[in-house]
Amino acid sequence: MFRIFLFSFLFFLAGCGNDQPTVTQNLIEKSYRVDLLKNEIYYFPAKKSSDAPTLYLPLKPFDLIFAGHDQNSSHALISAAIPGRYTHMLLYIGKDDEGFAYGVEMNTVSADTFHIGADGLQVDGRLYVYCLGSDFGEKECPQDLYHNGLETYDFLWARELSEPLYTEVTKRKDRLLRTIRQDLQNAFPFQLPMHIGLDSFITKTIYLVDDGRTNGADCTEYIASLFEEVAGVCPRDIRVTAPQIVDYFTEDPVGKTTILPAKYNIFGKGDLQISELFTKEGYTLVGTSRKTSCNDTRIVAGIPIPQLFFESPDLRDILPVEQNTADTE
Repeated sequence: MFRIFLFSFLFFLAGCGNDQPTVTQNLIEKSYRVDLLKNEIYYFPAKKSSDAPTLYLPLKPFDLIFAGHDQNSSHALISAAIPGRYTHMLLYIGKDDEGFAYGVEMNTVSADTFHIGADGLQVDGRLYVYCLGSDFGEKECPQDLYHNGLETYDFLWARELSEPLYTEVTKRKDRLLRTIRQDLQNAFPFQLPMHIGLDSFITKTIYLVDDGRTNGADCTEYIASLFEEVAGVCPRDIRVTAPQIVDYFTEDPVGKTTILPAKYNIFGKGDLQISELFTKEGYTLVGTSRKTSCNDTRIVAGIPIPQLFFESPDLRDILPVEQNTADTE
């Protein structure tokens, strides 16, 4: 299956324009002064499918943005490799003095950053902060620091935490922003949500990895662990278990078609159909579990993925607004 891992990390940073950066943007993106961001609504241009009209969602800081690809797009391999329509997620964190909105996400440093090290398969990546644009997409950001942007996705949507959870998150807003700033300064590392090492080829066992904030995170785990370990808030039903992952690649009509291209196939030569890894090749996927810092010291199992996060019963819809209506608020 390993594109659920190998490609869940190739998600793209928000793109901006080519003008000179503002002072505020430099402070946010170079000095990581996310604590300077204002707690303001961002009218985010979103669409539920590639052929749907753009709607504007009023986002509050700590609302979640989800992104996905059409199955017939140039990123179809990514779309097929990760269960669900949404394959990436971001966290909105506030606006600067010029009215530009910012988010954070985990991403790879470049397109070809996978390598085998002493600790197994690894990827070079870290946490980024970037400019999303202005309300209603009216103005591009003053600077383009990233190799790809949200325009590379076919559809984008957003949801918010339910009222009880959001209340708890806002109580810890300062702690969360301090943590994000520290993570940015420390280049909080990208961690694959599985372990493939030399032992894997001997035992034919692959281990899922969800260790919270201990050794880094992927795009979904970073946001999940930020909520769980810093805010003490645990959205329910956001993780997929090892048996569910195997079922996806061996039983699901889309999952069964997923191919691991030769350039990423560390298990042999040529393209590899992921289903064969768990059938013909005989590999076993072993799950993980850990305690959280939530009030009920909840134990979570599996790894979080964007689609399940989107569907969590602890998230709710954000009602779109008309642009001219929002202008008068």
